Amino acid sequence: MLKVKAAVALMDFSERHPRFVRCGLRPISNAPWISRKLKVMVRAYMGSSSFDIHDVDMKKGRIGVGGVDEIMFGSELLRVMHEVLGRMGPEEKERALYDIGFITGYYEAMDAIRKERWAPRVFVPLMTSGGLLERVRQDPLMAELLSKVLVTESRIIITEGGWGTVEEFDFTSEPLRAVLSNSQEVDWLGPSDTPVCHYFAGGAAGHVSAITGEWFEGREVECAATGAPRCVFEMTPSKDGTAELERREMACRLLAMR
Repeated sequence: MLKVKAAVALMDFSERHPRFVRCGLRPISNAPWISRKLKVMVRAYMGSSSFDIHDVDMKKGRIGVGGVDEIMFGSELLRVMHEVLGRMGPEEKERALYDIGFITGYYEAMDAIRKERWAPRVFVPLMTSGGLLERVRQDPLMAELLSKVLVTESRIIITEGGWGTVEEFDFTSEPLRAVLSNSQEVDWLGPSDTPVCHYFAGGAAGHVSAITGEWFEGREVECAATGAPRCVFEMTPSKDGTAELERREMACRLLAMR
């Protein structure tokens, strides 16, 4: 519990003193001889952006963040994907976009956890030992820690990746809840009579599944494309349908190939 209190206190400090972080800590976190030794989340709280943290492996032709390959591709490719998959029927297109989102979200999160380059090793068991949701719902301090981690992680991957801004990722609610503003899918596809953020709905569910060690399904319950102020997603435990099993198997096969 002491390590959780210490982590929350340091996070609070960095949030209350943005100028000190930007001018004092960020140059230190980006120094070549230091940055290689620091975990991704530590660098992020010291003010580094995703652009500072990106890895470029020219030999293998890969770009990543903290050793995890960047596979949640740019928004322009998302538009192209919507166009190409639009040749399918509407239901097939929506399922394909959701499946791609789920697998990429799950893959990235699991790869980050497995490589232990995103968070200090002392905190990894808190996220991977099972029962995370129960601990979060019973312990306000643990809930605060997870909320702060997710906000920073979302900044690195979602906001600075050009996907929109995650305003909320609530692991204490039932169902779990995520709120996104400035969705790229809305920008490309809105206005619409029905929700359009199928890729992000899948990505949120895949990410939650990786972090909790339980399988979740996601759906968009409010969408800015339909006139809502923001896009709202809910994640509920999976019912083990055929589509869900196919997604799980594919995600696990990809991880096994790494």
